[in-house]
Amino acid sequence: MQRQPSVRALRAIRDAILRRRIGGTRLLAASLLAVFGFGDACAQAPQPQSPPAAAAGSATPAATDPDANLASLSLEQLLQVEVSSASRFDQQASQAPSAVQVITGEQIRLHGWRTLGEALETLPGLYLSDNGIYTYLGARGLLRAGDYDTRFLLLVDGHRINDPVYSQSPVGAEFPLDMALVERIEYVPGPGSALYGSNAFFGVINVRTRAPGSGGSEVAVGAGNFGTRSGRAVLSLQGPLGRSLLAASEIRSDGRDLYSREFASDTSDGVARGLDAEHARKLLLRHSAGDLQVTLLAGERRKDEPVASYEQTFGVPGGNVLDRWAVLGVQYSRALGEATRWQSQLDAIDFRYVGNYVYADEPPTVINRDIDTGRTLVLESRVVTTAIDRHTFVAGVEAQFDRGVEQRNFDVEPRADYLRSRHDGSSVGVFASDEFALRGSWRLNGGLRLDRSDRGKVRLSPRLALVSAPAGGTTVKLIAGSAFRAPNAYERFYEVDTDEGGQHANPDLGAEHIRTAELFLGRNLGPRTRAELSLYDYSLTDLVTLVDDGAGMLTLENRASADSTGAELSLRHYWAEGASVRASYSYSRVRDSAGGEVVNAPSGVARVIAEVPLARGLSLGATGSYMRRRATRAGHVGANAQLHVNLLWQPDGLPMTLSAGVRNLFDARYADPVGPEFVQDAVLRRGRETRVELTWQF
Repeated sequence: MQRQPSVRALRAIRDAILRRRIGGTRLLAASLLAVFGFGDACAQAPQPQSPPAAAAGSATPAATDPDANLASLSLEQLLQVEVSSASRFDQQASQAPSAVQVITGEQIRLHGWRTLGEALETLPGLYLSDNGIYTYLGARGLLRAGDYDTRFLLLVDGHRINDPVYSQSPVGAEFPLDMALVERIEYVPGPGSALYGSNAFFGVINVRTRAPGSGGSEVAVGAGNFGTRSGRAVLSLQGPLGRSLLAASEIRSDGRDLYSREFASDTSDGVARGLDAEHARKLLLRHSAGDLQVTLLAGERRKDEPVASYEQTFGVPGGNVLDRWAVLGVQYSRALGEATRWQSQLDAIDFRYVGNYVYADEPPTVINRDIDTGRTLVLESRVVTTAIDRHTFVAGVEAQFDRGVEQRNFDVEPRADYLRSRHDGSSVGVFASDEFALRGSWRLNGGLRLDRSDRGKVRLSPRLALVSAPAGGTTVKLIAGSAFRAPNAYERFYEVDTDEGGQHANPDLGAEHIRTAELFLGRNLGPRTRAELSLYDYSLTDLVTLVDDGAGMLTLENRASADSTGAELSLRHYWAEGASVRASYSYSRVRDSAGGEVVNAPSGVARVIAEVPLARGLSLGATGSYMRRRATRAGHVGANAQLHVNLLWQPDGLPMTLSAGVRNLFDARYADPVGPEFVQDAVLRRGRETRVELTWQF
C-alpha cells in the first residue's frame, strides 16, 4: 500500500470513487420478534445491580475464566461472561449496550489463528480483504477503497493502537502482538464515539493480553509452506516488585509466486517471482504491581511488494513497505470507597512507515520513497461509581496530542523532493454514561461525549440503549447512536504539484459521521442451543472522497454518503462432551447515492465454526465459510467457499502443545477487489497454507 499515489493513479481513484456512492433503506422487524417468541421478555425476574468495576483493560476478574473454552460452559455461564469495552466497566455480555462478541485465547489456539484478522473474520458481520500487501477488515458490507481500517478503534489492554499518520488499526501481520499472547478479544460493533471519540466508527476492538505471572514460561517453534518459519519465547516472572511477562517472537516467510493476468504479455508471463517475502518481529512486556499496570508493545513488519501498486514496474525486486509500532500503556486504578473506583492511564504511540517503490520501465531505475512518522500521547482519567442506587455511572476526560507528524516523499537517486509536511494536533474529550436499572429486567444505558479539536471543531456523540437480559437466556437490545471519524494527517496534509497535475492539501477537511439503529434479539432454544439476531440500519455522511477541484487538480472533500441495512443471524449448539458448533449468516444491502453496485460489498457471508474434542488430548477446530460474489471496479469476483482445519494436541503428563493446521484446505482460488491504485481489478489470495507449531511450557 503506497501511501502517496502518483497523479495518474489519483485521477483513477477520483473517477472510480465518484461513480460509486452508497444509499440505504429502513428495517421492518415486528414479524421477526414473533418468530423468536419474545412475548415473555418483560415478565422475568429482575437482576441485581452490578458492583462497581474497573474500566476496560483492567485486571479485575470476570464472572467466568476469560481464557476458558466457551464450549465447556453452560449457556447461562456464557451469558455471564464479562466484557469491559462496551461501557468502560465490567459487565455481563448479555447486559452490554451492544451486540458484543467475545473470542477467547483457547479458541485462538484451537483454530491456530495467526493474525488478528483471521480471528475477527469468524464473527458475524466482519470480513477480510487482502491486496497482497495489507489485510483490511470490512464491517456489515462496508469497506471503501482507500480505507486503511481507520473506522475501527483498536485497543490492546485498553490502550489505543491507531497510528497518528493514517489512523490505521492493523489487523494483519503488521499487528504488533503475537496472537499466542492473546487472552481474549472483545468486539463491540456499532458507534463507540460516545465513550471513545474518533475512530470508533464501525466498532471497538479490545485485545486483552495474557496476565503477568500467569500461564508460565514457554518456547515455541513453527514452520509452514511458502518457506514460513517462526519462533517465540515467553518468560513469566513473579517477585516482590510484582508480576511480569516478557515475550518476543519472530516470523519469516519467503512468500508465493503471484500471477496477475493484467501484466501478462508477449514479454512477461504475468508472474511476480520471489517478491512476496515477509518478516515480522514482535515484543511484549507486561508488568503488574497492585493497582499499577504497565504494557509495552513493539512490532516491526517488512513486506515485499508483489502487486506493483501505484504504477510501479511489475516483477522488479526492491519494492517493499515497513511498518513499525511502539506503544507504552500505563494504567493506575484504585478504590475510592466501597462504591467508587478511579482510574487514570497514559498511552504513548510511536509510529514509522517506510515505503520503497521501484520504477524501472525506462533506465535508470528510480526508487521513490515514503517516510511517514509521528507520535501520539493520550492522557485519560475516569471514575466508575454505583453510589446512587440502581445506577452505574461513568465520567471521564481524555486529551490526545499528536506531535511531529511528518510525511515525506522523494526520489532517492537522483534526489527529487515531492512532499515534506510536518504538523501537530490535539483534541480534548469529556464523556459520561449512566446505566439505570429500570423495573423488571430492563436497563437503560445512555452515553454522551463532547470532543473539541485544536481547530475549534466541537462534536457531540450520543448513544442510547434499552436492554433486557433476565435469567433464562432471553435478551432484547434496542440501540441507537452516532459516531464520527476525524480526518487523519494523510487526508488533510498530503499535497503534490507537478507539471502533469497533482493534489491539493485540505487542512479544513471535516469529520465523517454515522448514525445507527440496531435491534438485537437472543433466546435460548434449549439447555444447549441459542439463537441470536441483529437487525441494523447504518447511515454514513460526509465521507472523505477524492474529487476534482475544477482546475485540473485533485483534492479530498466531504462529498460521499453511504447506507447499509442488514441482518445477522447466528445459531450455537453445545454438546455435553465439550463439542460446539456455531453457524451464522450475515446479510447486508449497501447502496450508493450515485447508483450502481458498490465495490467489495458482499451481500451475504455464511460461516460454520466447529470445536470438537477428540481423544487423548487431541482437539479439532474447523471453520467453513461462503462469501457471495462482490463487485470490482470493472466487473465482479465470484463467490468463494473455504475450509480451514486445525488439530491441537495437548498430551497428558507432558508440558507441550502441538498445533497443525491447513487454511484453505481445498486450495480454492479466489480474489479480493482492490482500489484504483492498482492496475489489477482484483488480487488473488494465497492458496492452501499449512502450519505447524510445537510449544514447550516450563
